[in-house]
Amino acid sequence: MESRSLGKLIRFSLGKNPTRLKEQGADLYTAEDFERDLHVVNISDGSKNCIINMIKSKASPLSVQTAGKCITSNFLKCEFDTDILDPWYFCYQFNEGKNFEQQIAMYHQGTTLCVKKLNVKIIRELKIRLPDIKKQRIIGELYKKSIVQHDLMMKQASDMKKLTMEIINKIEED
Repeated sequence: MESRSLGKLIRFSLGKNPTRLKEQGADLYTAEDFERDLHVVNISDGSKNCIINMIKSKASPLSVQTAGKCITSNFLKCEFDTDILDPWYFCYQFNEGKNFEQQIAMYHQGTTLCVKKLNVKIIRELKIRLPDIKKQRIIGELYKKSIVQHDLMMKQASDMKKLTMEIINKIEED
């Protein structure tokens, strides 16, 4: 299986400083947009870009709904050929992959906790394993479904707790 550096696969665009955005009233990409994109709240099929949240060190495909928003300096836009790299596979590797985790840990050796934020230079040098695109799409789709399933289970657990608390309150009132 081939490994390639992200800098050879991806064109990175660092977001702009929000205070320096010339267009007043620009529609800014927010942390909430990132969470909605990652948790598949928006329809993300069709976008060929991903975004890295530099503060959380997490990646998400950009949804069609958020693709036109202005990216701020907390984010890094990633553009690549989806016939070579699947967006959800990239996010799986970036967010969960042990190989990336080890590489990032090596870059952070000897640094203090307050300077462990990723930067573009480090991200460009990270190497990603590239199975054939068919396998990437299968892994990416499974990763996406696991996020959706996890979110549904968390909502169900929250709903069960709420229901239980309502029952307890009703019993206490009687």
